[in-house]
Amino acid sequence: MNETTTQKKIYLNKYIISDPSGDAIFIKDFTVTFYNEEKGIQKPIVEKNGTICTFPGIECCERLTQELGDRSIDPIVKYEAVFQPIEDDRFMMVWTVRPDGRYWMDSWGFGAEDYESVSLYTYIGPDGHFTAPFRLYSIGYDVYGEHPLRRSV
Repeated sequence: MNETTTQKKIYLNKYIISDPSGDAIFIKDFTVTFYNEEKGIQKPIVEKNGTICTFPGIECCERLTQELGDRSIDPIVKYEAVFQPIEDDRFMMVWTVRPDGRYWMDSWGFGAEDYESVSLYTYIGPDGHFTAPFRLYSIGYDVYGEHPLRRSV
């Protein structure tokens, strides 16, 4: 099956969900739904409020612990998640758990924090289920994930 046919039969209703700034007030709808028309599957991935459905957990590593300490990470998209189709009818989900410190900056430049963004990733299989726990994807511009993230889908 070619990629064009696959994309029409297995897809998501959104490929990017984002809160553009902590300074802005927007009505958020983070709902992401997985569709596999061939198998008749329609499955929620992220709820309207950002809660990740059937959360697969997080695989900790030393680098992630060094960066975030022992703080808990709630299974909620607060900042951004990007979904990208990859081979074998799967999607990669890259979830920003901590934005770049500039996220907190107001329009005058005040309030910025001195730290880099932290993102985790996992995969969604052709049945709409997560195939592994979230793992460290990137800290700032250092990428640890398996697949490069393309910003246009």
